[in-house]
Amino acid sequence: MSSPMNFVVRSYLRKWNKELSDIRNNPWRIQSLQLTEIINSRYVRAIHGEQAKIESYEEFKETIPIQFYDDIKEKILEFKSKKTIRCEYFAQSSGTSSGERKLIPTPEIFVKRNHLRGSWYILHTLYQHDREMSVFKSKNLLIGGSIYHKSDSSTVGDVSGIMLNRIPRFFRPWYVPSIKTAVHPDWKFKLEQTAKEAARTKNIALLGGTPTWVLAVLRMILQRSGKENLTEIWPGLKAYIHGGVNFEPYRNQFKSLIQKEEFRYTEVYNASEGFFAFQDRPVERGMLLMCASGVFFEFIEWQDFRNGIMDAHSIAEVCTGEDYVMVISSINGLLRYVLGDLVRFVTIAPFRIIVTGRIKEYINAFGEDLALFQVEEALKEINAIHQVHIRDFSIAPKYLNIEKNGYHFWFIEFYNEPEDPDLYARDLDRKLCDLNSNYAQKRYGQIALDPLKIFKLNKGTVDKYFQLHSVLGGQSKLPKMSNDSKILDRLYQIHHAIHQDVVTS
Repeated sequence: MSSPMNFVVRSYLRKWNKELSDIRNNPWRIQSLQLTEIINSRYVRAIHGEQAKIESYEEFKETIPIQFYDDIKEKILEFKSKKTIRCEYFAQSSGTSSGERKLIPTPEIFVKRNHLRGSWYILHTLYQHDREMSVFKSKNLLIGGSIYHKSDSSTVGDVSGIMLNRIPRFFRPWYVPSIKTAVHPDWKFKLEQTAKEAARTKNIALLGGTPTWVLAVLRMILQRSGKENLTEIWPGLKAYIHGGVNFEPYRNQFKSLIQKEEFRYTEVYNASEGFFAFQDRPVERGMLLMCASGVFFEFIEWQDFRNGIMDAHSIAEVCTGEDYVMVISSINGLLRYVLGDLVRFVTIAPFRIIVTGRIKEYINAFGEDLALFQVEEALKEINAIHQVHIRDFSIAPKYLNIEKNGYHFWFIEFYNEPEDPDLYARDLDRKLCDLNSNYAQKRYGQIALDPLKIFKLNKGTVDKYFQLHSVLGGQSKLPKMSNDSKILDRLYQIHHAIHQDVVTS
């Protein structure tokens, strides 16, 4: 862990200067090259069969239909079983939208061209904006996914677990926990063991992982140490790389744990299907689209998508301020594949995006058309006002009937509860009215919609939900919004079972 390694890494990162400059200045030329490569990819041929000759983006749109996972699931499973060409890894998705776990082909060529490239981009950005950055002078705490199955032909795991497992041996001394712990499939054991190993580590410079799991480990570490905040334990702590969920509802919790003004938060957009964007500016929101990483991007306007109009646009046709459904084609064999995420461009020269929600995570039970980003913005502000920290939440409508109006039912697992729960609920309701005029109209005079109601979940309910649904891990996400009560009903059952200490699947 000497400084020479840090010097070598800083020198190596300069090689990415030109490519990142091209991504910012010539994205369409680069995307055209990516499309040509993808069309000729042997993984595309192995999964989808031989394609007609395609020579332009227009022909590509006319020839290949928009596809969802269900459309290609059998092809992927057949590809995995036949083993016609080697695919070293299959990334396992938690299946947030439908509840079904997905398997995404992740061959070594895609790991190098896409996932590893994204890692180098992030390090390049961290070092570029901080001359004192020293990732390879201290230790780095990474909390990722697990490896679930290994065979002679392939490995199945969370994509973050796959990447952790691939860390070269000569780099491993700079990471906590040990790789054996990091990819362990038992998440309860992994989190506790990670906290033990990290608490024994004298100095950590970098944190990485999904906010919910990182917070869980950091709280364990503070309990073990008896310290007030993390900078008392690791004075050299400099940055946190986060992704997987919107960070804003968790930002204040991290600020209370890491009381350091110059601390750097860096957002990334990676998923089981690939690494797509990263925050390349220290302060301003927006992640640079990774146009040179074996992925071709398309975008469907959100309103068109909801109306069944699958008219996709290349990056040459997008504009700022519009919500789009992101569609990808990639050298790992995905063609015009709907990710399930909603994104919005904040700049188009260069192309930078934010993730605003999921295509199945919004509520429109009463014409309120409430989006996830509005809910998370309201939580961020009201949690800060009430000094409340939450583990997670899920919302569904309670529908109106002849006798009474409907309302939104919020299930929240708190780390610490509001002193005045009724005021907290009223403030959340008021903020949603400020952020969404449709919601405000339905709430006006309580004509169609009563104030939201909050149900406090017992601590441990969310983790038990993940465990019982076999999605406990780095890629796990609790569905935040739905238009029926299935998720809330299951959470309610687990909540009461935890109280009685009898949870069954």
